[in-house]
Amino acid sequence: MTKKYNSQATIENILSVSAKLFLERGFDKTSMQNIAETAGISKGAIYHHFQSKDEIIKAVTDKQAQAVEAAMDIWLRETDSFNGKEKLQAILEKNLDSQNAHYLDDLMSARMKSAEFVLTYMQDCVNKDAFFISEIIKQGVADGSLITEFPDECAEVFLLLMNIWCDPAVFNCDSEKLSQRLGLLQHMMKSIGIDVLSDKLLQGTLELLQKIYLRENKIGE
Repeated sequence: MTKKYNSQATIENILSVSAKLFLERGFDKTSMQNIAETAGISKGAIYHHFQSKDEIIKAVTDKQAQAVEAAMDIWLRETDSFNGKEKLQAILEKNLDSQNAHYLDDLMSARMKSAEFVLTYMQDCVNKDAFFISEIIKQGVADGSLITEFPDECAEVFLLLMNIWCDPAVFNCDSEKLSQRLGLLQHMMKSIGIDVLSDKLLQGTLELLQKIYLRENKIGE
């Protein structure tokens, strides 16, 4: 008997392989043939589900966004009784713990080598992820634990600086420079009333980035 075709498993395989290749080679240098060969399927099987690489990269980023949203929903429920400042600090710590647990994953270890992924990530920071952070900041403003007149903008700037500017794969730097960037971000957030970046959190972030990029010989290149 022939093995039953599993459409969902094929889609997941295509997305996983495509994400890895886009990050390692870049979007433009990855062909449908590359994806097919790495996934162990025919190009026809890919075109059955996706008409172009543009459709694939959109599906990849949508899947990643859904994973982030699902994790955020869980963390929000776990911190429901916290005030705004406590909730934001706890979520930042949970996110760091999650990244530490998965830093050897293929996507993590090959991240940010594609200009398309950097652009999409920046857009998601402002258009999607910032909403969650902004809502928590607004809660903090309401309960008095945080102080700002610009919760939406604070959330957007924070995510862009933390996830893009402080990522050595986007803006190359050595450990000392990275530490200075994180320190400035901490000082900036505190000065605008969003004092949520503890020394412990910054040290953990620095150590995580060093593990990722020293493993790949990235920092200081």
